[in-house]
Amino acid sequence: MTFWINGILKCRRKIIRRRLLVLILPALSGCSALSGCASRDKHVESADYSLISPRTQEKVRGIVTSVVGVTAVADYRLEFFQHEQVEGRFVPDAGSPTGYRLAKVANPVLVSKKLQKVNGGGIILYRDDRNTVILTCEHILTSPDTLRTYYRDASGNETKVLASRGIKKRTTHHVINQINQMQPVEVLHTDARVDLGLVLVATSPTLGTPFQYRIAYQNEVKWGDLAFVFGYPREIKQLTIGMISPAPYPGTFSLDVVGRFGFSGGPVFVVRVGGELELAGIIRGVPVNRLQYVAPPPEVPPGQPLTADDLTLLTAQEYDQIEYGMVYAVGAERIGKFLKESAPILEKKGIFLPRHLVP
Repeated sequence: MTFWINGILKCRRKIIRRRLLVLILPALSGCSALSGCASRDKHVESADYSLISPRTQEKVRGIVTSVVGVTAVADYRLEFFQHEQVEGRFVPDAGSPTGYRLAKVANPVLVSKKLQKVNGGGIILYRDDRNTVILTCEHILTSPDTLRTYYRDASGNETKVLASRGIKKRTTHHVINQINQMQPVEVLHTDARVDLGLVLVATSPTLGTPFQYRIAYQNEVKWGDLAFVFGYPREIKQLTIGMISPAPYPGTFSLDVVGRFGFSGGPVFVVRVGGELELAGIIRGVPVNRLQYVAPPPEVPPGQPLTADDLTLLTAQEYDQIEYGMVYAVGAERIGKFLKESAPILEKKGIFLPRHLVP
C-alpha cells in the first residue's frame, strides 16, 4: 500500500514539474501563453527605459572633446623668520623686516621655494585656425602676489608677528588637451566678482572642439533639474551627474554632486525636454572647513621625537577640508554679462564669439 501511494506522489510531482516548465519556458523565450510569442525587437526596446535616454547620452559624449583642463603654477620665494623672545614675548624692532627683533643666530631668515599649483576645468567656446578661447574660473588663473603667515598666541588668535612670507616670482598657465598634453595659454580677461576668466591658446589638432549647444539664458534652472558636470580632479577628466537646487548667493545655484578640488571651472549642462542640453553654469567651488594644526619643521621625518631646537621652528598651518556632497556654480546670467564685457578684448584679437553664446 505504501509503495502504491509513493508511486502516485511521484507521478503528481512529474506532472507539476512539466506544467511549471510549460509556464517558465515561454517567459524565458519572450512568449506568453495568452498573447502568443512576442518579437525579439520588442524585448530589446525595453532597454530604452532608463534614467538617461540614449539621445542624452549621445549628446553628453559629444561634449567630452569640448572640455579641457586648466592649470596655474605660481613660483614663490619663501622666507621663514626666527625671532628673539624675552620672557615669552616678542621684542619690537623698527629695523627688522617683520617689525620685531630677529633671533641672534647665524641665519635668522631661512629661505626656500614653494610651487603652488591649482587645477580645474574649462569649456571651449571658440576656435579658428589660429586661436582657441576657453572659459574657466578666475580663482584658478590668479594667485596672491604675497603669502603671509603669522604667529598665534596661546588662545589660537593670530598675532601681528610675521612667521613667514612668500613673494611670487612668476605664474605659468596651461591647458590639458584631449591627449593629456600641456599647452601654454594667455590669460585674456578675468573678473573676481563673478569668478570667471577667459584664456587664449594656440589652436592644435589635439586641443578639442567648441561645444555646439546653447547657454541657458532663456530657460532658468529650477529645483530638481538634472545636470551633467565635468571636472578635472587630479588633472584627470571626470563626469558626474546631480540635481540642481537654489543657492543663497545671487547669480549662483548648487548641485548635489561629490565635488573635489579640480572641479572648479568645469561646465554644468542641464538636461531639457527631449534630451537636449544647455550650458547652465560653471563650477566655482565646493564648501570647505579650515582645519588648523601645528606643523613641525619640514625636514623632520614622521615619528621622530622633536628636539628643543625643533620646538622653536613649529608653525601653525591651515588645511582646507572639503564638505563632500555639494558644489556651487556661476549661473548663465552672470556668464552672459561676463562674455559681453569680454567682447571688446576678444575683438582686438580678431575673435568674434558665435551669436548663440552672447545674450
